[in-house]
Amino acid sequence: MTSATAEEWVPRRAVLWGSFNGLAYVPRLPPTAYALLLHMMTEQERGGLVVATHDELAGGLAMERGMISRAMPHLVAARLVTVVRRGRFQLHPMIAVYGDPREQQRAVRALPRDMRLDVGDFEEQYELRLQAHLEEKKRKAEARGKSNVTPITKPTRLTPVR
Repeated sequence: MTSATAEEWVPRRAVLWGSFNGLAYVPRLPPTAYALLLHMMTEQERGGLVVATHDELAGGLAMERGMISRAMPHLVAARLVTVVRRGRFQLHPMIAVYGDPREQQRAVRALPRDMRLDVGDFEEQYELRLQAHLEEKKRKAEARGKSNVTPITKPTRLTPVR
């Protein structure tokens, strides 16, 4: 068995920098949401972009896709993840990786004050946003349920079976 020399060793990815002080402002999330967040942090590109479908995220965590779909709203409500479009997610600049510290500082300074994780009562705001999401989901489910019911306008005539 031989050991690799310094010349032979090549890093998998370019070395990136990140300050994860923003994690101090993460509200109490379900364990699945924490696991998903940490997995997304390992899969992110420079600037915090995560390119992966729910199926790919589920495969990386050895979970079912439905578990990812149930965990994602928690991360969105906590403002840790923004859904850019299908298969594209953006991590909050306070937990994203960058090429150097100055790049992250510029990204954090560019944030509106109300989008920073260290401003305000993050736990209370998370719960309010999650509750609003759940109410909207319930409203949509009720609207779908009503549209599936066909009203009976006249009695039907049954013919006896002989």
